[in-house]
Order: sequence, then C-alpha cells, then structure tokens
Amino acid sequence: MTRRRVALTVAGLALVISVTPGLTEATWADSEHGSSVTMTALTIPAPFFDTCTASSVLVSLSLTPRVVVTWHYPSGMYDGTNARYYNSDSGILGLTPISLGSGVTTTGPVSGTYTSTFQGNLLSGLLGGSADVGISTTHSSGWTSLISSGHATFPLLVGAGTCTITNN
Repeated sequence: MTRRRVALTVAGLALVISVTPGLTEATWADSEHGSSVTMTALTIPAPFFDTCTASSVLVSLSLTPRVVVTWHYPSGMYDGTNARYYNSDSGILGLTPISLGSGVTTTGPVSGTYTSTFQGNLLSGLLGGSADVGISTTHSSGWTSLISSGHATFPLLVGAGTCTITNN
C-alpha cells in the first residue's frame, strides 16, 4: 500500500509540474498618444530688505531694543498681507514665526516700501546682545518664499547698533 501511495504522489507531482498556464495575446493597442505639456514652477519672490537699523534701549527711548527694517516686494503681485514675520534672540537658525502685534508692527506701503519694527527683549538690549529678524512671502497656495533677514547687534548701553542684511 505504501508503494502505491508513493507512486501516486510522484505521478501527481509530475502532473502539477508539467501543467503550465496558457499563452496570452495581450498587447497595448491604444491609438492615442501624449502631446507636449508645458509646466512652470511657481516662484514666490522673497521680500527685499532696503535698510536695517538696530537701536539700543537708551537710543530708542523705550524699554526694549528694536530693529527697524524697510523692505519691498520685487514684483507687484504681493502686498503687506502676504508677509510672514520671524524673529530670534539665538541666531538666524532659530528664527521662529511671529504675528503682527506680537513684537512686530508694519506700516506702509509708501511708494511700494514697507517699514517693519521688531521689538527685542530688555535683557538683550541692556547687555549688548543681538537679534535676528526675517520676513518671507506667503502665496495663497500656502507656499512661502525664502526668508530675507537682518542680523542686528546692539551696543552695550548707548549708541547705534549694526544690522547686516541677507536678501534671498
């Protein structure tokens, strides 16, 4: 009986191995062809910083140091409502978004130029610290431009600080 089982098993395996699927005649027979499509990427211009000034606590006659930036958009497609503001007391890599009224005010445009005033904290102003500020453009799609920035260094107590501009 076991010989018979072995013979049936071998015959069954041979049958399974020898059976192959049938050939198919599937082909791609679509008469339509693609036509050329022109695509362009959306380029969102960053604001252009014209001037940047840093003033200490005593010069600005306020209890906080401040950075004043004048800026404009390179194209006429955007206005002040498209601006997104940033600041940092810990370097350019630490820029964090802030909203108007939360440490920054903007006026203008006057002949296409906006003026934004960023208020720093008292400690950085008294100790001759530094601050970084930035502005980018936001498109209605949600995409934003690169950030144009200013790096401000405040004098110890009295005098004008320095501000270095980086436009993107």
